[in-house]
Amino acid sequence: MKSVAIKNYTFYISQMMKKIFLAFVLFSAVIRFASAQQVDSLSLDTLHDAEIRLTGLGEQMIRAEQENDRFTSAYMFIRTMSRALKTSGSYQYNFDSLKCVSINYAPDNMFRIITWNLVTKEEKFHYYGVIQMNPDMIKKIKDTSNLRSLYPLIDRSTKIKNPLDTTVDNEFWYGATYYKIVLNTYKKVNYYTLLGWNGNNKMTNKKIVDVLYFENNKPFFGAQIFDLKKKKKLKRLVFEFSNSATMLLRYEAKKKILVYENVSPTRVQDYGHPETYLPDGSYDFLIFKNGIWEKQSGMLKDFKME
Repeated sequence: MKSVAIKNYTFYISQMMKKIFLAFVLFSAVIRFASAQQVDSLSLDTLHDAEIRLTGLGEQMIRAEQENDRFTSAYMFIRTMSRALKTSGSYQYNFDSLKCVSINYAPDNMFRIITWNLVTKEEKFHYYGVIQMNPDMIKKIKDTSNLRSLYPLIDRSTKIKNPLDTTVDNEFWYGATYYKIVLNTYKKVNYYTLLGWNGNNKMTNKKIVDVLYFENNKPFFGAQIFDLKKKKKLKRLVFEFSNSATMLLRYEAKKKILVYENVSPTRVQDYGHPETYLPDGSYDFLIFKNGIWEKQSGMLKDFKME
């Protein structure tokens, strides 16, 4: 009977994930790009109502005791968010009361990224997100082929076998909740460095440094621009460590450096077991030079951990 229950549960979760995936596909079923508009009174009412509904669904998605209730809320959350972001003038609406999502704007205001997550009863994290383009900035783009108002981010982290050396598009995304976007330009290409957190599972967390760029108006994640002075440059950085620890990863705007705290096991025999990795009190930093985030030698001076 137990094996039957497990099979039924696995089938249910599989079906719910497919349903959520189909809801995300709806994000793509929009006009290629929207005209630049401010939020009029009708749109403002629509967006305010959507925000209230999203807030309630977000609470359920996080706090509901039954997993099927969380999945159902996640499905409805995506459907509601999709409709809201298709509303005229939605880019100018901040969703200030929506605490279950992280909203980050590109420094050049070309787009914003909205990300959030869902936790299963096994304490595994599924990530969701969307890139929303700024209609005012879209007007400046001469070639609008392949250009869309919204690009759904579909988490395929478990299928990406080598995340440090893989470039993916928005439909094969290495999921994370982003908290910072840094813009650098090299040879007319804009590189948007993304700092994010991934709860991973009940044993470990991850901090992620990814990079987003657009090619033929399509978003791609992962570029070989991270030089840690090893054999080859990496396409993203992934730091995995104990679930009981916190790790610093941030961008220092004044110094224009990317700072990360090193994590390591407390015992030599634990190397290769990230659930034992803890911050070791040392920090490294990178500077963007000639299109590359380059690891610097020497001690990091005048740095204060906040």
